[in-house]
Amino acid sequence: MSAQPSGKIQRRANILRAARELMQADGDLSFSMRTLAEQAGVSIATPYNLFGSKQAILLAVLDADLEDFQKTLASLEVDEIEVLFEAMRLMSSLLGGEPTFYRNVFRALASDGPEFRFMVSGPRYLAWKRLLRQATEAGLLVDNVDPDAFAVVSSQLMVATLLEWAQGGLSVEEMEARMEYGLALTLLAICTDRSRPHLERHLHEAERKLQQQWRGMLMSRLRKGELDETTRELLADQLKHLNVK
Repeated sequence: MSAQPSGKIQRRANILRAARELMQADGDLSFSMRTLAEQAGVSIATPYNLFGSKQAILLAVLDADLEDFQKTLASLEVDEIEVLFEAMRLMSSLLGGEPTFYRNVFRALASDGPEFRFMVSGPRYLAWKRLLRQATEAGLLVDNVDPDAFAVVSSQLMVATLLEWAQGGLSVEEMEARMEYGLALTLLAICTDRSRPHLERHLHEAERKLQQQWRGMLMSRLRKGELDETTRELLADQLKHLNVK
């Protein structure tokens, strides 16, 4: 007979579930620990005893997400370049599946100071650097580039796109296409001959997706309401350029 989870493990899981539910409902970390305890069906002291603070609870929720994320990537039967794009697609799927929760995560990260942001971003940076190192060891990326410099810059490019999505400036589809385009373009700078055709396919596919999305948005804007002449001229010029593509 399999062992049942201990009471402590179950209470911890209930608290993490409740915190996720409250962030989705309330929009931030403003809920009280009393409300969290009631939602989780535990005593008021339990969240403090098991975690210590709401920040620690959010960190535990995100660490569980990261563990599941890494397990999913590890189960994929793809090469060391494609797994980088699969990581990006999986991230888009997670954000698109729970947009309210993840937008609230970004707000919490922005408001809770650099120390907390580092606790969240540190493990994710190391995971990204590890994926890049694996691609280098497989002979798909050159080995004469500083791994930290490249990991920092490439991850920051993606984070900028994620933040724009979190602020409501991008759809999930455009966010994913932008990240695919940026990742392919960045990796082409340090790829080997073996991986270049693969990366060029990703680049052109992402460009095609972006052109389609932008063409639709521009045509919609041109059809909507009154536009001043300068704006109309700019949009029409952009649309003409997109149609050439």
